[in-house]
Amino acid sequence: MKRVILICPDQRPSLEPLTGGVPLALAIYLGKPLIEHAFDGLARSGVTDVLLLASDRPSDVRAYVGDGTAWGVQVRISPESSELSSDEAAVRHASFEHDSILTLDCLPQAPDVPVIKDAESWHNSRATLLPMLAVNQIGAREVSPGIWYGLKARVNSSAILHAPCWIGPNTMVGPQAIVGPHAYVESDSVIDAHATVENSTVGPRTYLGSMTHLGDSVAAGPVLVNWRNGSLTRLTDAFLLSRLDPPQEALSSPIGRVIALLVLILTFPVALIALCHRPWRVKRVAVLPSGPGEPLRTVTYHEMPGLPGNLRRWPYLWCVVTGDFAWAGNPPLTPEEAELLSGEFERLWLLAGPGIFTAPEAEGCTAPWDDGARAHAALFACQPTAGWKRKIIAQGLKRLFK
Repeated sequence: MKRVILICPDQRPSLEPLTGGVPLALAIYLGKPLIEHAFDGLARSGVTDVLLLASDRPSDVRAYVGDGTAWGVQVRISPESSELSSDEAAVRHASFEHDSILTLDCLPQAPDVPVIKDAESWHNSRATLLPMLAVNQIGAREVSPGIWYGLKARVNSSAILHAPCWIGPNTMVGPQAIVGPHAYVESDSVIDAHATVENSTVGPRTYLGSMTHLGDSVAAGPVLVNWRNGSLTRLTDAFLLSRLDPPQEALSSPIGRVIALLVLILTFPVALIALCHRPWRVKRVAVLPSGPGEPLRTVTYHEMPGLPGNLRRWPYLWCVVTGDFAWAGNPPLTPEEAELLSGEFERLWLLAGPGIFTAPEAEGCTAPWDDGARAHAALFACQPTAGWKRKIIAQGLKRLFK
């Protein structure tokens, strides 16, 4: 058993404009929050217990990290008034009986490579860490030597990529765009047609406009920092560089929402049966899909325990109408249940929204959800094909009428 004290960084003035308004420990770095990479490296080196010292918005860090079981370590969080040095941490937390003290200035995978010293290290450290971190990331693939795609990255066939290069999860690269060398585009970003990114890092949810050239810089939304000289610029032209809002699109298609409304109206007598029982409905909370490093999004929904079988899900139809649920998805999880998902693969469950009919049930699984159910849910979230959705709905209707 190895026990480690891990010191989270306080604010770094040179990086604060580039972190998207979150604590630096939760800032996205090659597809995942920095703290996730650290936990992964610690777990692989045999660490079992981590005391996390957080001085910058410790409540946000606690809400995201939980107890650490998702990464295979047990984490306790100690809020601090300021960032402690290693010597101060050793004295203040001597009762933890630690084996070593680490900081997030470097990741455990490469303890001699500074990451958060300044904008230059924030960018240049990626060249060394990319092959170490991407290879252990679910859904990431090396399409050619030194060129990596994250999960669900979309690159136009006419785009030109030069190694080393990282195209983050859910990122889109348009026609005839040039990315690389030494270009790292983070999650949910858009590189428009004919744009060029070289020797630069593009932060999450950032739009780089058509025919725009980005060089020797770190871009995060409208903020542009030249990592060579540290100069900072805020662009006002959203067609050149801007921040993309978090996606708020409905989980169900317009046609699916209309069908749900019609079914809701035609089957309204079902609700009258439920009124004969007490309680006639119960309130529940489900986790909605959210990006890496972002707080969990939730929605309130209802079930009718007085109805038999899956008919108790009749109120889910209204959630489909509002776009919070889908016809075919994964079983809804509470925030507490979501925290119990261990490892990066199981946490893929949360990439797909909750549904009336679910992937694990279509494969014969039932609650409480076992390892097989978690595997089916994760795989469906990675590849929610139309054929699989049809199978889920067909199996669900079959069970409903049976």
